[in-house]
Amino acid sequence: MEKKLIIKKVMKKSFGEILQSLCKRNELTQKELAKAISVSPKTIQEWIGKSGRIPRDPRHLKKLANYFDISLHYLLFGEDDPQHLIEDILDKSEIHTGLYEITIKKVKVNKDGQ
Repeated sequence: MEKKLIIKKVMKKSFGEILQSLCKRNELTQKELAKAISVSPKTIQEWIGKSGRIPRDPRHLKKLANYFDISLHYLLFGEDDPQHLIEDILDKSEIHTGLYEITIKKVKVNKDGQ
């Protein structure tokens, strides 16, 4: 008897797809989400869907994660981050996003930790 090798194709969801599924799962309209995190509905529309862009302002990422009660890592990558690396980076960094890349720029922290 011949063994068959089954290869599972791993499909990672984009940020926009993750956000869209979170809205659907919570029966939330784009307008309701926009109001809840204090952005325009047009902004939410730009973030949602397969080609949705990642918010340029890290505060918006934090607001979304807090609103849905999920980690930033889950919001960005659709999986849990047991080490909370993304949260640590965002606490000390600025995020600059482009259509095809994310560049993380470290922010200097003074001796007081600010």
